[in-house]
Amino acid sequence: MIRHPKTSEEWGEVRKELTVDGLVGMGSLLSSSLPIRIYPDPILKKISEPIEEFGTDELGLLCEQMHITMFVKHGIGLSAVQLGELKRVITMKIPEQDEAGYDVSRPYNFINPEIRESSGTFEFSEGCLSVPGYYEDRERANFILLRFQTINGDVLIKWFEGLEAFCIQHELDHLDGKLFVDDLSPLKKDRVRKKIKNTLRRDK
Repeated sequence: MIRHPKTSEEWGEVRKELTVDGLVGMGSLLSSSLPIRIYPDPILKKISEPIEEFGTDELGLLCEQMHITMFVKHGIGLSAVQLGELKRVITMKIPEQDEAGYDVSRPYNFINPEIRESSGTFEFSEGCLSVPGYYEDRERANFILLRFQTINGDVLIKWFEGLEAFCIQHELDHLDGKLFVDDLSPLKKDRVRKKIKNTLRRDK
């Protein structure tokens, strides 16, 4: 079980890491999480709009809230549309444990992300915070070359592979109004809706 810092003292160096290079929003990491939109909420089918203004308090707060919500919901990725914001912003944080048992992995914000190249295949049991309780084995590209911007508007191009690449591709689908359950048969989609209801009822 990965232990996460809880107190202000424990956040210490972690907060410095989170705010370096403008990759995540500044401000309190103890902000409240936001409710996640659940399938088949119609907003999840809409296409998100590019971010045009950078370095704003609004964008920084959105990125911070996305990270906190992802943390609270035990996710590894989240798109802004899942919080009801039709903006091309995604977050990702794959847990990495240090010797003391703390999660020291680097969180990312990707603003206006675009895949420039992809190759290989990576299989994983795909799930989604907007489709709670349902998982399906899927294949996606194992390597991706991603162009994105930071909250300050800086343009970065970086290779990702494996689970990180898989997660980014999943979140990019959200920005284009797609969910990984879209290609299921009507009968299976009905089963997914029932499973979501049972999961939400159990987790109350």
